[in-house]
Amino acid sequence: MIAARGVRLGFGGRMVLDGVELAVPCGGRTALLGKNGCGKSVLLKCVAGLIDEFEGEITVGGVDARRRAGAREGVSLAYVFQKGGLFDSMDVYDNVAFGLRRRGVPEDRVGEIVGGALRSVGLEGNERKLPSELSGGMQKRVGLARAVCLEPDIILYDDPTAGLDPILSDSIADLILEISEGSSATSIIVTHDLKLVEKVALDVALMYGGRISFRGACGDFFSREDGYARQFIEGETEGPIDIY
Repeated sequence: MIAARGVRLGFGGRMVLDGVELAVPCGGRTALLGKNGCGKSVLLKCVAGLIDEFEGEITVGGVDARRRAGAREGVSLAYVFQKGGLFDSMDVYDNVAFGLRRRGVPEDRVGEIVGGALRSVGLEGNERKLPSELSGGMQKRVGLARAVCLEPDIILYDDPTAGLDPILSDSIADLILEISEGSSATSIIVTHDLKLVEKVALDVALMYGGRISFRGACGDFFSREDGYARQFIEGETEGPIDIY
C-alpha cells in the first residue's frame, strides 16, 4: 500500500532523508520512531504529497505520492496534524465537515456523518465551539473525527499524543486503536510515545542518519535485542545512535 524506495531529501545543505526504504502493507499499522530532527515528519509529509521535491520514489496505493495532492485517484488519505490542524475561524462542526463538503456530500448526510464521528471521539455537544475554546486534547480529538468521517484508506498521524498528559495520551491511543480496528485503514504513526506504540502499532520503523535503522515487529523492537532499538527505548547516551 505504501512504499518508499531510495528517498533522499535535504534542506540547507543537510541531508534529512538519505536513501529511505520503507514498505507498509495494506491494513498495516507502523510506528515511525527516531530522535528529534531525524526526518520522521518530513517523510510523513512526503507520503502525503505535501512535500514533493524528494529524490527516489514513494507510491501510495500504486500512485506516485508526488501526484496525490492534485490527483487523488484510487486511494483516499487523511492526515492528522500534531496540533490538530484546525481552522481557527470554523467551529468544531464545520472543521469536521470540511472534507465531506469538499467531496460534495449532501448536507443532510454530512450532518449524520459528523454527528457519528463526534460521538466516536466523545465530543458530542461541542459542535459550535471554536478551536480556541477547546483544550489541546479536545483539538486532537476533533482532528481524529475529521479523519474518521472521510473513511480513508490511509491515515497518517503526526505525533498524535505530543504535549498530552499520560491519561489523555492513553485515551488518544485507545481512539486510534478503535479507529484502526474498526476499518481496514493503513496507518503510519509518527511518535516518541512508547506506550502508544505498544498499544497501537503492529510493527516499528526506527529512523537514524536519514535511513531506517531498525524495521520489525513490535515484539522484536521491545525485546531490545537490536542495538538501535535498545538505546532508543532505554534512552542511553552510549550506543549506535549519536545523541548530538
